[in-house]
Parts: sequence; C-alpha cells; structure tokens
Amino acid sequence: MRDSRLVLLMLTPGLVLILLFFGFPIVDLVRASLSNWTGVGDREFIGGDNYVALLSDGATQAALGRSVLLGLGTAIGISIIATLLAALVSGGIAGSNVYRIVWFLPAIAPPSAVAVFWALAVQPTSGAVNAALRAVGLGDDHAWLADPHTALWVVIAVAIWQGAGFAFLVILGAMEEIPVSVYEAAALDGTGPVRQFFLITLPLTRPVLSMMLLLEAIWAFNGFTLVWGMTQGGPGDATAILPVQVYKEAFQFGNFGAAAAISVVGGVVLLVVGFVGNWLGSRRAVDE
Repeated sequence: MRDSRLVLLMLTPGLVLILLFFGFPIVDLVRASLSNWTGVGDREFIGGDNYVALLSDGATQAALGRSVLLGLGTAIGISIIATLLAALVSGGIAGSNVYRIVWFLPAIAPPSAVAVFWALAVQPTSGAVNAALRAVGLGDDHAWLADPHTALWVVIAVAIWQGAGFAFLVILGAMEEIPVSVYEAAALDGTGPVRQFFLITLPLTRPVLSMMLLLEAIWAFNGFTLVWGMTQGGPGDATAILPVQVYKEAFQFGNFGAAAAISVVGGVVLLVVGFVGNWLGSRRAVDE
C-alpha cells in the first residue's frame, strides 16, 4: 500500500500536465463540435447537427478516403523501402557508414521546406523531375500537381521520401539486435542471404515493423504541412485530406463547429486504428 501511494505521488505531476494539455483541450474540442461557432463570441449549442451534416457531406467523406489512402500508401511504401535499406546496411554493404547518414538526411528537413522543394521540382518544363524525364525521352510537360489523377500520388511519393530515413534507422537498430550466431547457424545449414532475410530477419523484427507501420500511417494521415505546402488541397479537392478540410472550415469559412466535428471524427478513426494495431501486436507477441 505504501509503495502504491509513493508511485501515485510520483505520477501526479505528469498526470496533471496530461490533464491540462490534453484532457481539457479534448473536452473543449468536443464541446465546440456540438455548437455553431465562428471562432469569436458565444457558442450556440446545436447538439449533434454538425455530425449529422458530416454524414451527408460528400466532400468530408472523400477527404476521409484520401486521408486513409495517404496514410496507408505512405506507411506501406516507407516500411518496404526502409526495411530493404536497413537490410543492405545491416548486411555490410560497401559504404554503409555513409548511407546511415545520407539516407537519414530527408527526415531532418522541415516539412515546409520539403513541400516547397518538391513542388518546384515537379513543375512542368522547369522542374528537375521533368528535366530528368526529358533526358531519357519521356517528355518534360507533365503537370504532376495540376492533374487530379496524379497529385495525391506525388504527395505520397514525397511523404515516403521524407519518412523513410527515420524508419530506416529504427528498423536497422532492430536488425542489429539479432545475434550474429543465428545467421551463422543458418549459413551452416545452407541457408542463403535471401532466405535468411525472409526466415530470420523479418520474423525477428516484426514487432518493430508493425510499430513503424502504425506510426507512419498515423503521421501521414495527419500530414497537413506537406499537403498544404505542395497543393493546398488542390487541384480542386484532389488532395484535400481531413486536416485540410479542418483548416478550410475553420479559417476560410469561419465554421469552427464543423471543423471541430471533423477533427473529432478523424481522432476517433486514429484511436480505432491505434487500438487495433496495438491489439494485433500484443496478440502476436502472446502467440510467439
């Protein structure tokens, strides 16, 4: 009992900070979502009208779909690329010490700077990407960000480029924790490098891979800075994800109640994804 009281006493400052900086804002966000509010003055309580409107709002539903596509596409792309890069470095590829630094550099670049750089790089005629395509005979007039069919995929590609470095270091750390004796025993049994990767490396790093897949999906789902910096949700609404919808509703249309409702819906989606991912990870850990 004495130890429990001591633990509670030690946790109290942290719990108070969590309550102040997370608990109260979340409660206030839910209250705002149940009101009609322009951001100033008194709030008019309207109950669940904002949520009812969301159910029939095609723009918000489409934004949710684009957010899911951005989250899943980015997370899967990052996980595959980061795993392959980590396997190469862990396997002792020539220049691996340099690659540890070079491949991590995009991860430390400010998202706003990354957005501006790539938005310029994919410009028709003058962009570096089109210049490279022109050099190999594929044309230089591709309007990647002006085409509704390609704009979101360009954003996903840039998000993968920026996020792969961090995931690479985390997965590399997990791979280097695998005892060398395991690989030596497999080599004595005649198992080649490729089979070692699929039979040893991937299974033993699966918990870390699952965690990175979940985290990257959540981060990309909320990737407002990159999307806004590259396209501002355009062309039209082709790249308008949920955070972009929240920004437009609140700061362009002055409808903070609807923006809060969209935020709550997005938060609930991420909570469900987080709990499911954590449950699946715990279940696998128990099975193993």
